Amino acid sequence: MLNIYNMEEALSGLLRKYNIQEPRDFRLTQTGSSNGLNLLPGWALIDTPFVENQIPLLTWRLKRKFIELKKIVQDSIIENVRMFRFCSMGNKDEWNWSSLLYREMDLCEFIGDGKIVSLQAVISDRQTGNVILRLDNNTLCSVEISIQMPSGSVLTERHEIIAQRGVASDLVVDTMIPQNSIYSYTEKGEHQYRDVDMELFGFDELQIDQVRSAFQVLKQRELAQQWQIQHKRLVSFINSVYISDKEQRKIFFTK
Repeated sequence: MLNIYNMEEALSGLLRKYNIQEPRDFRLTQTGSSNGLNLLPGWALIDTPFVENQIPLLTWRLKRKFIELKKIVQDSIIENVRMFRFCSMGNKDEWNWSSLLYREMDLCEFIGDGKIVSLQAVISDRQTGNVILRLDNNTLCSVEISIQMPSGSVLTERHEIIAQRGVASDLVVDTMIPQNSIYSYTEKGEHQYRDVDMELFGFDELQIDQVRSAFQVLKQRELAQQWQIQHKRLVSFINSVYISDKEQRKIFFTK
């Protein structure tokens, strides 16, 4: 579906609607003025030198399913969490291995309410791999990443929490792939729809996540510095993952 306006206009509209001061110059794409505020997903900035006008957006932290998983852990709805099993599979036209790993490592810390203290990785040609992480609260995290999905396929993921008493997941039990809200079958074939935001109707999920997280950063200005700090940590972890794979060893970090 074509957007009737671009993401910058959508963000401006939200800021005006909720009476939040709009920056003089900002952009949500990698084109335009380099002097303005850059609000890009953190994974898009992994290989670029960090500058102060960049705010790496941890867009997934505002997704309802991850917020609810975090609450399940924090409120001890499942008791004594022991392990996370995260899997993320994309296609190489839209993702690279580092970008998916960046996202999943941050989700480990966000949902697990802890900090990564060790990791060990096995990678195959930077297309598939498994990383074992441990948080400072002793939660073990198994992260599987692949970018070998067919061209044009959507990101397929599963996030499962295993506790001493109870389990939780962002997918229904025995579901292999995320479900859509509406399925339409016509003589032209099958069409699927999963609109998730009434105010940003017409944008895809990644665009909606980016606009919403940019809005939140401009609403809660302290988030900008917090996410900049977290971005630097995640980039450092990614570099350590490649070292771990090359040297076939576990790497430890201080808190």
